[in-house]
Amino acid sequence: MDSLFLPFRAERVIARRDGILVIDKPPGMVVHGGDEQRRGDVVSRLREVLVQSGEDGYLGVHSRLDVGTSGVLPFTTSRDVNAEVAAEIERGAAERVYVAAVSISGRSRLVKSGTLEHQLLSDKRRTRVVPSGGERAVAHYRVLAEQGGRALVELRPETGRMHQLRVQLAAMGAPIAGDDLYGGAPCWRLLLHCRRRIVRGQAFEAAAPAELEVWLKSGSCFAPLTSFRDRLLDAAVLRSPLVAETDVFRVVAEQGDGLPGVSVDRYGAHAVLAVATDEAEQQASAIAELLVSHGARGVYLKRRERRDLRRVGAAEIAPVLPVAGEPASPDLAVTEQGMRILCELGDGLSTGLFLDQRDNRRRIRELSGGKQVLNLFSYTCSFSVAAALGGAARVTSVDVGGRALERGRQNFVANGLDPARHEFVQSDAVRFVRGAVKHGRKLDLIVLDPPSFGTVGKATFKFERDVEGLMADCLRLLQPGGVLLCVTNHKKTNLAAFRRYVERAAATARREIKLRDLPSQVDFPDDLDGPHPSKSLLVTVVVSDSRSAR
Repeated sequence: MDSLFLPFRAERVIARRDGILVIDKPPGMVVHGGDEQRRGDVVSRLREVLVQSGEDGYLGVHSRLDVGTSGVLPFTTSRDVNAEVAAEIERGAAERVYVAAVSISGRSRLVKSGTLEHQLLSDKRRTRVVPSGGERAVAHYRVLAEQGGRALVELRPETGRMHQLRVQLAAMGAPIAGDDLYGGAPCWRLLLHCRRRIVRGQAFEAAAPAELEVWLKSGSCFAPLTSFRDRLLDAAVLRSPLVAETDVFRVVAEQGDGLPGVSVDRYGAHAVLAVATDEAEQQASAIAELLVSHGARGVYLKRRERRDLRRVGAAEIAPVLPVAGEPASPDLAVTEQGMRILCELGDGLSTGLFLDQRDNRRRIRELSGGKQVLNLFSYTCSFSVAAALGGAARVTSVDVGGRALERGRQNFVANGLDPARHEFVQSDAVRFVRGAVKHGRKLDLIVLDPPSFGTVGKATFKFERDVEGLMADCLRLLQPGGVLLCVTNHKKTNLAAFRRYVERAAATARREIKLRDLPSQVDFPDDLDGPHPSKSLLVTVVVSDSRSAR
């Protein structure tokens, strides 16, 4: 499966000759900077490609595209050529042509063609139009097509200011689709594409992605799923830096990668393909075969619940055997940042590990040294293993499922940990916490990742009804300075509402708290509705002083 996770796709190299390297940059990839440890930026990736081909890795950088922008991006691979290109850019001889998909309304001031001229002032995050001062920004435009309050606009900038075209179009009442910073319509990516660059007298072009034309005609920003190949391969390249730290991660993240209804997860040499729409299911076999052709030993299919599947048998929703390739071991061990977790890919919709919690498991490991830790709704105890590996004095794992807890004990053993030094409790988490409060138990660190809905005998857990009281009881259990990690994938609760649950729980428990929102993982980008699947509702609650609350 490693052939998927390349530093850069050869198909996106437009030219590599005479000291010039020109690429068609994919959306979602930062040109320079970003995560220094993972080094997933375009510059680091291209240098790796050059070194692998026997070159010295020299790469001259003369321009950038925003992380969401795609299209032609030139570099130099020769120091002599570098000086020549730098001079060419300085005298304004390097032509650039962009295409943007925009929203237009009665307030839009765009005409068929014209010139955009503004004074722009930038800080580290954004740029704004100012009446005076700042830097002069000039771009020429023409409207290529217009339909239903949407348009495609060609732009030829004379200057190169930060976010220039985005800000100028927004100022004209025509924000670019996908530009959440400047008021654009929701979209999985920024619909801005550099179509043409002239460098050293040579023209380099990259055709505009299909989603720009789709946006114009329908208002959707998703190309047909029949074109899944490029989206999937781009997503795999984007996730390639994760290979150095884990062999289990999300490769394709549905809307966040331009493939609504499709997710692909890597589990070692195997893959799990989940489909959630009829169109995605129609492409499932072809996607599975593509994964096998790139080295996946086997591909398991999960049909995520839709109305038409609620009466379908479990074997149809999640077949026991792979739909392509060969089966995985029922005790498949995957490795995440040095931690081994046992997974069962053919055992229903769940596999034994929630991939979107990798960063949180790392946080728990870092916070657990010498601590008394409680993991509620522990499932197969991956948070518990992380805490124990982090040096926790004792970890208590609570879950209603005896089979899940047994797998949790096996996960401890797989990591060289003695389960007997820790506690495994088969119980309803709400009842357990109430009992712990009653008996005056005190803890340093609690993980609370409840389901949206659950049943234990005749009792039920409903997120909207029960989570606030459970949070309050958890806060009562914590020592001053203790930490509560709250997680949810409840679809009807956004981050602001989740914070309110925590704040009300703190007031009920008479605890002073500090909240910190935790960002989404790199392999779980936000979709049109926000973070997915846990909606990044990962809130750290630090209890400062239980006696000072009022």
